[in-house]
Amino acid sequence: MFGWNNPSVEILTEYPFLTALAVVVLVGLTALLYRRTNPPLPWLIRTVLATLRMVAILALVLALFQPVISFTREYEHPRKISLLLDHSLSMEKTESGKTRRNRIDSLLAGENFQQLSRSAELTTYYLGGNLTSAVDEVESNRTSLGDVLHQLDRLQVGHRDDYWLLFSDGNSNSGRNPTEVATTALTPIISIDMSSGQGSFDIGVTDIEFNPIVFMGRPTEIKVKLNWHDGSGQKVRVELVDSDRIMDAAEFTVMEDGGFGEVTLKLIPSAPGRKLLRVQVPSLPSEETDDNNSLSFAVKVLKSRLMVLLVSESPDYEIGFLRRFFEQSDRFEVELIATGPNAGNLTGRFPSRQAELNRYDLVIFHDPDPNRLESRSDLIKSYLEDRGGAIWVLMGRRFAARGPCEWFNNLLPFHQSSREEERYIDYHGEPQEDQLYHPAVRLAEESSSIREIWASLPPFEKLVPCDRIAPEGVILVRTSLRTRHGNLPVIGYRRHGPGKLLAQAALPFWTWGFVTLGLGHDEMVYHRFVDGVAGWLTLTDDLAPIRIAPVKRVFTRGEPVHFDGYAFDPGFRPIDGVTGSVTLEGAGQAEPFVRDLINRGEGTYRAVFENPAPGRYSYQAVIQQNGHILKTDEGEILVESFSIEEFDRSGKPSELAAISRLSGGNYFTYEEFDQALSSMDIAQVTEQEDVNITFFNKLWLLLVFTLALSMEWLIRKTNQLV
Repeated sequence: MFGWNNPSVEILTEYPFLTALAVVVLVGLTALLYRRTNPPLPWLIRTVLATLRMVAILALVLALFQPVISFTREYEHPRKISLLLDHSLSMEKTESGKTRRNRIDSLLAGENFQQLSRSAELTTYYLGGNLTSAVDEVESNRTSLGDVLHQLDRLQVGHRDDYWLLFSDGNSNSGRNPTEVATTALTPIISIDMSSGQGSFDIGVTDIEFNPIVFMGRPTEIKVKLNWHDGSGQKVRVELVDSDRIMDAAEFTVMEDGGFGEVTLKLIPSAPGRKLLRVQVPSLPSEETDDNNSLSFAVKVLKSRLMVLLVSESPDYEIGFLRRFFEQSDRFEVELIATGPNAGNLTGRFPSRQAELNRYDLVIFHDPDPNRLESRSDLIKSYLEDRGGAIWVLMGRRFAARGPCEWFNNLLPFHQSSREEERYIDYHGEPQEDQLYHPAVRLAEESSSIREIWASLPPFEKLVPCDRIAPEGVILVRTSLRTRHGNLPVIGYRRHGPGKLLAQAALPFWTWGFVTLGLGHDEMVYHRFVDGVAGWLTLTDDLAPIRIAPVKRVFTRGEPVHFDGYAFDPGFRPIDGVTGSVTLEGAGQAEPFVRDLINRGEGTYRAVFENPAPGRYSYQAVIQQNGHILKTDEGEILVESFSIEEFDRSGKPSELAAISRLSGGNYFTYEEFDQALSSMDIAQVTEQEDVNITFFNKLWLLLVFTLALSMEWLIRKTNQLV
């Protein structure tokens, strides 16, 4: 009856016999007393009193006996099936006179499917880049089968469907790997392949393999991935375009109806900087669409070697060791000019034009006389602030003898407050604790080793005493000597916009390499120091400890635009308390888009703009700490007018077959739709449910008992029976 089977009652009280005896006695006594005092009341009131009495007795019996009533309930329900309908742009492709989406509509209007809808409980979802029950909310610019299956699997935790019926072409082009998700799916997936091998000719650029960092004057290869269908005999030309100028081109003849190909183009950059390039296939006659015939990408062109200018009035061993280091390095080209008398064939003059100075990536001034450079002060300031150049100042006798020079002091991290001669004294440099991992200080990997090496190096012998530190100056190393001004600075730096200037008030350090050579060792410490200083000074924003930039410069329509931020100290340790934001403007948008940087941990951050409209955007990004700006950046990105879906609209039967096989389902083509329906068991599902009703330790039974007696007493009191 009612599908209830196997009823049973279990008594939990420890003394069932005594409890039963007490209940019988109490019930009998109650009946006897009430029978003797049964007043002549109307039938309705007597019925209410009797009911309240029975409720109180029942509550008392349940509370005393504490029974557990068990039974099994059987019921039937229809099969649950989720329909997953692909509404991405690739489903608009026309094959054999009908689009893939129209083909789905035809299948769903058929009699066999209508019979399925009457026999099973169907839930319809639409998919593209997301999963939704509303067709107008589909992200049609991409297909993320893996994300869709993962999302549906999480939605159905605890109430899973019997089948998922997937209508798609299998062309998943973003998100999770669908076969990996299908491996863990607990619901069989029946895949219906809506693609067809027949259609009109089409060719598209699907991908580009390139090196994002290239060097000026050096050829680099651009590998272009293509796919096509129904194209046998077509002659295809692939072009590499820079600002409407064709840089390279290649032609080939398609020998098969459908397939994939690769064409290699060459690029020889002629100038440093960022370049936005485009690979394109000129439109061909009878081509289905040319929306997928081009793809843009960005590269950064660097100089093949960094140019270093050594400037010294009187070259000595210090200059000789520096020059040898740069000449032996494959990263630098060095030029030495001697500006003093008796310079011989090294005689030269400091650049007098901005273009000449800007050729150099690093300028090293050895014991300069600031007064002699004052005529070049504007060039030097522009070199730092506009060009983003790097300067290394080695202070010596001439610098100290000249005394304070205002224009040069404004560039330095520290300087003299009054003229004071160079001191000749042996001492060591002591790194600042918070700067141990700065590249100019980090002569070992561990902090204890760094301190030990600085303490054991051949001592400095000369010091230019500088007692004034600029507010923007950062001190890396101080002297081991105490003076009335404290431990004077030895090495420090100061930023000027994108440019950096590092000053050193201690000499010599060529002895670090000479002594180790004399002992039969290599010049590791000397090389590490010079390489650390030169490398840090010439470090580009792409590798800077604090930076923020888009993950790429060209995005496809429908693709999220990601900006990655990094906040590390000079030793590449995460900086705490960092916030930031990115603002996008342009592409015909009335209002700018702003996104905050989200902390991803370990000094990394990310800002994401979901599905921005196609067009060119300018961006402004900022990273700050406690209101202090650490880094700003600006530039441009491009969101192309065609989407991921338009790169490749061919079907992927193997993908659908793998999804079905790994999930325990089956794969069918759209022509086998009736077979797919027949493969599913749509008989009613019989389920059993074990039901247990317990009355153990139930406070509400006491409340029912008390309430029933109270109400009976109140009725009797009202009728003057108490």
